Amino acid sequence: MSKDELRQTRIDNLKQAQASRKKDSLNRVNQAIKYLEKRNEKINFHTVALQANVSVAYLYKYPEIKQKIAQIRNTQSSMPREELKSTSSKSQTKILTRLKERIQLLESENKQLKRKNEALAGQVYRVHQLQELVERQSSTIQDLEKRLNARKLFNVKSSKVTPLKKKRYQKIVIDDDQIKSELSALNIKANSTLSKLIQRTKKEVVLNAIDCLKEALATTQVKNPAGFLVEAIKNAWNKNEHAWADIEPEIFRRWFEMAKSEGKVVSCRFIEGILYVCTPEGELIPFEEMIHQYPYQMI
Repeated sequence: MSKDELRQTRIDNLKQAQASRKKDSLNRVNQAIKYLEKRNEKINFHTVALQANVSVAYLYKYPEIKQKIAQIRNTQSSMPREELKSTSSKSQTKILTRLKERIQLLESENKQLKRKNEALAGQVYRVHQLQELVERQSSTIQDLEKRLNARKLFNVKSSKVTPLKKKRYQKIVIDDDQIKSELSALNIKANSTLSKLIQRTKKEVVLNAIDCLKEALATTQVKNPAGFLVEAIKNAWNKNEHAWADIEPEIFRRWFEMAKSEGKVVSCRFIEGILYVCTPEGELIPFEEMIHQYPYQMI
């Protein structure tokens, strides 16, 4: 509720209270005139004002009341003086009684007016509370709107880079059915690294690497078959080629059997004339280096 609406509400409440008091005063004036006429008492502006508990000036504000009182007063003035005296002598005591009754009535009316005023004051206080609540809620709404707009702007900026992320992390699918069948038989789930490597490598190289993995699995326990296969594809491994020109086959056989039983190696192969042994982690190490690190007599 705005300040103008609050001001208008107060004005309307005051007008209602003023209209209510006006109506009450007019009713009391009319009742006072009827009461005085019924008792044949003297009617003029002072007696009516006294009976109705209003000021004489108030009676002059309304032409119809002013004319009515003046007419009755003129009528009574034309009556014989003795008749007026006889009626006035009986009314003095009654006036006192009537005044006491009137005082009690006014006290009751005052209590009612106090209750009405208290109710109006409560309504005005409630209006002030609502006004403060509206102002606080308006401030909260503005703050939430700012946050929402900032969030929308952030979402718009984020949405612009989403396609790049999707493209970057798009899953690569292996197309070759034979390779997929071989991997499935070995219970190997192709991750992104392995899938990319297979897709950009010749099929023959991939199949040879798979054969190397099969050979290793048949003779020992490979801790990471997928990692082993990645190394085999990268290095274009083939099945073991027997090129023992510079190496004593019996020495290597005895060493390899003991190293394999200890889990140090899983396979071996010649690459460009050099004998390599493969660890369970898929790492290729030259045999000459490995035998110095693990002499077979110590294994």
